[in-house]
Amino acid sequence: MERTADVVIIGGGIQGASLAYHLAMRGQTDVVVLEKETLASGCSGRTGGMIRQHYSTDLVTEIAKQGRDFFSTFDEVVGGHSGWVQCGLVYMVTEKDREALRHNVDLGRKHGVPTGLIDPSQARDLVPGLNTDGAVAFAFEEDAGYGDGYGSTVAFANRARDLGVTILQGTPAIGLRREGDRITGVLTPKETIGARVVVNAAGPWADRLGRMVGLNLPLKLELIEEAVIRVEAPDTYPIHTPSVYDFVNGLSFRPEGTGHTVVAEGSSYFKGALDPDGYPTKPSDRYIEDVSVRLARAMPRLESGSCRGGWAGLLEGTPDFHPVMGWAPGLEGFVLCYGFSGHGFKEAPVTGRLIAELILDGTPSLDISPLAFERFERGALLRSLYKDDPVMA
Repeated sequence: MERTADVVIIGGGIQGASLAYHLAMRGQTDVVVLEKETLASGCSGRTGGMIRQHYSTDLVTEIAKQGRDFFSTFDEVVGGHSGWVQCGLVYMVTEKDREALRHNVDLGRKHGVPTGLIDPSQARDLVPGLNTDGAVAFAFEEDAGYGDGYGSTVAFANRARDLGVTILQGTPAIGLRREGDRITGVLTPKETIGARVVVNAAGPWADRLGRMVGLNLPLKLELIEEAVIRVEAPDTYPIHTPSVYDFVNGLSFRPEGTGHTVVAEGSSYFKGALDPDGYPTKPSDRYIEDVSVRLARAMPRLESGSCRGGWAGLLEGTPDFHPVMGWAPGLEGFVLCYGFSGHGFKEAPVTGRLIAELILDGTPSLDISPLAFERFERGALLRSLYKDDPVMA
């Protein structure tokens, strides 16, 4: 059995859902989204949810700024529940990252981000109880916030479906149909779907799709663990308390509901190869112990908090921890949109629009050529200015 569609999107995470939404909003509803399990069942449903605009390059800073602005009106424009909360974000760094902080703040201001350097007392005023010992430079991003990866993905997909897009869950792509140097369709367990354009938005499975047509897509999987710490009375942790990136303690944390905080740190205690079809989905006991100790140093008033579980998800990292966006080299009709390296949630409202523009107009409204796959061969990699944290990008 065969059906046809103008565009087939492989992947029902937030990238695929956002792209489907933006295509539909442009009137292109002859679109099929294939999701092997359920919407947001992979990385998108396990994101920490921070939404920031603090980056090292012009392109990504602009994408992040436009993404943040989209989230601020997401529920009204798209519908559903994005979980958007504006709380601001405090950055605190040690000497080795002082210049990176200053550069990214200046770059943000160039793009209209309300951000600036602050002093330690201002940081403590913004986040009551914050321990600023060991930090030498601080910044505050006023309109940063956080959101819900699962809710945002489902909202994008539901709106796209309402506009006429077909969403097929429980439907993996098991093959790509190739005719010469052109990709002309996708094979599923039940049917073949012929298509003018096929989009690889498969996240941690993107390299497997590439191998189906002889394309080597370098992708490294890392486990990202998040712990939910409940703050016991009499202390409270209001949802509008600014989030914190603490480079002294190697920690980031943000509010979650009333009286909770979501905490993450950069180390992973999982040893062995990671399989996107089977990986730990809960933080390890060792991770929770470590992150609790670090949080007690960073915020002594939270030391009496108790862990209320958490989750773990995959980070699909490219060689330079930036996404790949654009036409696949040497293959007509095949678009790459993968490898967001922990930034996909906050960038998705814009990256989905840019890929939609690439497909419909030929040229996106932002120049995404620095994110082309060919940059790896050219050695034109994009880098974070932070010394030990390439994911800060």
